Amino acid sequence: MRVSLLWLQDYIDLQGLTPETIAATLTQLGLEVEGIERLEPLKGAVVIGQILKTAQHPNADKLKLCEVDVGADAPLRIVCGAPNAREGLKVVVARVGSVLPQDFKIKESKIRGESSSGMLCSQKELGLSEADEGIMELSSAAPIGTLVSDYFKLNDCLIEVSITPNRSDCLGIIGLARDLAARLERPLKIPASSQDGIKEEFSSGQKIRVSIGSSHISERFTALYMRQVRAVPSPTWMQRRLQGAGMRAINLIVDATNYAMLEAGQPIHAYDERDIKGGVLEVRSARAGEVLQTLDGQERQLLSSDLVIADAEGAVGLAGIMGGAHSEIKEDTQNIIIEVAHFNPGLVRKTARRFGLHTEASHRFERGVDVNNLAWVARRVAELIYRGALESRAQGLDLPLPEISAQLVDVFPEPKAPQEIKLRTKRLKQFMALPDLPDQIIQSILSRLGLELKTAGETMVWKIPSWRHDLSRETDLIEEVARMHGYDKIPVKLPAMRLGTLAEHPLIEFIDQSKIILATLGLTEIISFPFLGDSDLNALNLDAQHPLRATLKLANPLVEGQNQMRSTLAVSLLRSLLENRRHGIVGARVFEAGRSFHEPKVLAAATDLTETWTHLSKQGAHISERARQDDRALERNRLAGAIDQPFTLKSWNQPETEASFFHAKAILLQYFQAFGIEGISFVPAAPRALPWLHPGASASLWTADGSYVGYLGELHPKTAKAFELDGRSAPLLFELDLETVESATRNARSFASSSVKFPPVSRDLALVVPTSVQHADFAKSFKGFKRKKHLRDYRLFDVYQGAHIPTGKKSMAFSLNFQSDEKTLTDQDVEKEVEALLNWLKSDLDADLR
Repeated sequence: MRVSLLWLQDYIDLQGLTPETIAATLTQLGLEVEGIERLEPLKGAVVIGQILKTAQHPNADKLKLCEVDVGADAPLRIVCGAPNAREGLKVVVARVGSVLPQDFKIKESKIRGESSSGMLCSQKELGLSEADEGIMELSSAAPIGTLVSDYFKLNDCLIEVSITPNRSDCLGIIGLARDLAARLERPLKIPASSQDGIKEEFSSGQKIRVSIGSSHISERFTALYMRQVRAVPSPTWMQRRLQGAGMRAINLIVDATNYAMLEAGQPIHAYDERDIKGGVLEVRSARAGEVLQTLDGQERQLLSSDLVIADAEGAVGLAGIMGGAHSEIKEDTQNIIIEVAHFNPGLVRKTARRFGLHTEASHRFERGVDVNNLAWVARRVAELIYRGALESRAQGLDLPLPEISAQLVDVFPEPKAPQEIKLRTKRLKQFMALPDLPDQIIQSILSRLGLELKTAGETMVWKIPSWRHDLSRETDLIEEVARMHGYDKIPVKLPAMRLGTLAEHPLIEFIDQSKIILATLGLTEIISFPFLGDSDLNALNLDAQHPLRATLKLANPLVEGQNQMRSTLAVSLLRSLLENRRHGIVGARVFEAGRSFHEPKVLAAATDLTETWTHLSKQGAHISERARQDDRALERNRLAGAIDQPFTLKSWNQPETEASFFHAKAILLQYFQAFGIEGISFVPAAPRALPWLHPGASASLWTADGSYVGYLGELHPKTAKAFELDGRSAPLLFELDLETVESATRNARSFASSSVKFPPVSRDLALVVPTSVQHADFAKSFKGFKRKKHLRDYRLFDVYQGAHIPTGKKSMAFSLNFQSDEKTLTDQDVEKEVEALLNWLKSDLDADLR
């Protein structure tokens, strides 16, 4: 982006700063300067003069002898052929020795026998425009003898600035000025809106209607109507600034839109009112097969993904990229519609790339515009056109004064509230390594950038202006303070080296804790080889499509009958129980923590991959992302235990008791309780999923959020016999997926960390239900209770069948806890919820209060 320092001077005082200083400051702000170019189109004494008198050249009909006052001791005698040379006219005089553009040197000469001491210049000869109808006519107020370079401010300096894609606000000169003003601590001068030319008697809505097809394609669309405009040349100063920015001057209307775009970073388009059919402008997606001829003369075949601006008959422009050829400003244009809009950056970028069009407009829309500044920009364009018309009238052109509608059409369906970001000053000072940086400096820097302080203190809250799309996080604000305060002020210090061991994966510590808990509960750890064979899988009664059949085959097994990596730890536990029984040890309680291994391709083809086994298809957490491959074996960390018969041996004070499902369940509940995990559901297991367990004494374990944890159950007599264990005294088995349990533990600890201010209230309910109703049914019903407000948890403490209970029924007693985060509950609060709960349980489980 080429930036004129004379133009930049309109918005910030640059007095006392050299171009090199300004360039260095911009670079320090992250706006890299790629080059500096000094412009001095006129060299020497090119001054303002006044023609005192003219006379016909004696030897040429089309030449005149002019006597010109240039503020010197004596007037100059100059031969001129311009038809508009006349007495009293203020003109531009190139004196002898001066140099015009294109290295044209002015010398003393004789023209048709008459001496000429200089030249009266046209705009084209001065390089100001292409107009060459005659010599340039200046205002009568122009001071004689003044250098034209000073009068028109032709000497300038252009700085080429590279704008990064995130700084769309700096694609306008005002945005650059804002950053410079904040860094230099100088005031920013935004042009004030003028009331000149505004007519209250008519509004834009009387001439044009605007609509937006969807807020997804455009957030805002404005239109301003002007009448009595003329497509005359724009003022010299405007042309010079546009040319310095690399744009061609066309006419006052088009130049004003380009000028405002370069000024504010917001593209604008002006339409000839006659070309907008039906007085309608609409932003919409293109229709299939729609064709548009753009300003470059090419016909574009549009797709439904393209954005267009359309009138009542069809598309009149590619939204955000290029206008249509039939709605452009013409020589006889008199009434115009100034359109300023916002378009979806992604859709603009997609269309621009498809057509290979990269325009000044698309460059800005792709990076984002200030949606809250559209109305100001529309007024600014109108003001520039009005100002240009005034200057043209002052130079003698017979023009009407433009009239500007007092109200513009503004469609803004969903204005967005400004984003607010919290900034911790302590964290900022740590990042910048400036612990003594005063908070006042932080506030001053961000305020100068246009941010609004909502809350002061250690944690500041800042409202982000709509033009800063790049500010979305706390670190962005830290960066703003750093670049404004100066990166050079951040102390340079090598970081302290702390040599130590790498932290272990949290799962490793969790496995160790699991082992300690089970050992505390009376189980003994075993360690076995992770191998098994087809005979073991057959003994578990697994069919050919069962997921646990997806084992990893060994190319060189240690033992012939153990040629596969284990897919379950149950086999090694049953072998251990058998070995203990052979040595006369009964009632053994053992556990093992280890990995299971699964072949991913075979597992994916398993037809019985039910919810019970879907977790096997996920790679274990201990495998690093770098080591993960599609063909790598799937590994899961598992914890399994076995409880052999009997549960307690006969002694002098107690009889021998058989190990049951509920003994093993009690051990697992204590295990989960040690990690703070609550709400584990024991759901009857599908026989096909767990064929090695007794179908009437087995269950699948599920967390409160519906994640499979493992299984628990009595060994199936057929399986017990296959492993040479007595089927009449079958042991209990459980197996848990440790990675799922560890995840549930993190959730439980996160939930447990919240504090509770108010005490709980307990209620005990004994409910008579059909014998088919189980605890899992109650858990599901409590979870589905829609009027639940204060019920926090429940616990089953009694199950009874017998006297006073109808046949086919049983009593299940629950202890319920009610608690509020906002107040201490009253009996009335609790009773109201209990009554609703009883009604719900009656309808859901046919439960009656005992």
